[in-house]
Amino acid sequence: MGTFFRLSVVASAGVTSSLVFAILAFLLYFASPLFQADLFFDFFTLRWDEKAHAYGLLPMILGTLYISLLATFLATLMSFSLASLIDSFLPQKISRLLESIIVLLCGVPTVLYAFGALFLIVPFINEYIASGKGLSIFSASFVLSFVVLPTMSVMFLNAFRSLPKAYKNAGLSLGASPQELFFCMVLPLVKVEMMGAVIFGFARAVGDTLIALMLAGNALHIPHSLLDSARTLTAHIALINANDYESIAFKAIFLSALLLFIFTCSVVLLVRLMQKRRNNG
Repeated sequence: MGTFFRLSVVASAGVTSSLVFAILAFLLYFASPLFQADLFFDFFTLRWDEKAHAYGLLPMILGTLYISLLATFLATLMSFSLASLIDSFLPQKISRLLESIIVLLCGVPTVLYAFGALFLIVPFINEYIASGKGLSIFSASFVLSFVVLPTMSVMFLNAFRSLPKAYKNAGLSLGASPQELFFCMVLPLVKVEMMGAVIFGFARAVGDTLIALMLAGNALHIPHSLLDSARTLTAHIALINANDYESIAFKAIFLSALLLFIFTCSVVLLVRLMQKRRNNG
């Protein structure tokens, strides 16, 4: 039984690794003609217009960064507050209830958040903040922060609870209050884990498609304010409908996907390096 289990684990790891490399090879195969062409750097210009043969991806790259960074900032504030309350400041029964709700929210489909926002947040912005600005960076980021919040909250909770109970008991025995224990002992010892939660939350925000597709407005220009419309790389991949598979527009989709793939791998490597540095230290 033990040998069968080990073989199963090795086989699963091999299949998973092979899929990752297969996806990378697939993206490189379709995007490779762009690397050989003289117009490669044109893909990082400010304009996308297929009729004018302009295929600049910079508006989508910046739109992705603006929406994801703002969503991650909002989600970090909310998830840190929620996780700290659950871990150290609320009664146990309320903490268990809130934790169950958070775990339940992790399974809610993203489209439900976007669908609800179309009927609640977008009309509110159009009527009370700026007419015609409901589909904007702010709307997408605000809703996306609630999509990221459950995952980040769980990761923050795991970080707080990774600290051995003996440390907390020692602090309590010395007369430390729950507030002093949390802010003076717990937080300094789990900084790496918390940073990992923020980085993964940012990666989750970058990889989301439906929120940006339905709420950001999908404008092909550089946004200049939070109430401007924007398009992300994921939404761009979903929206571009090239009929000619040999066209530059079609291959640009794979370049967009390759950028997202590289970003995801970079995030994973960064977190691994942080954990390794923490363990070595």
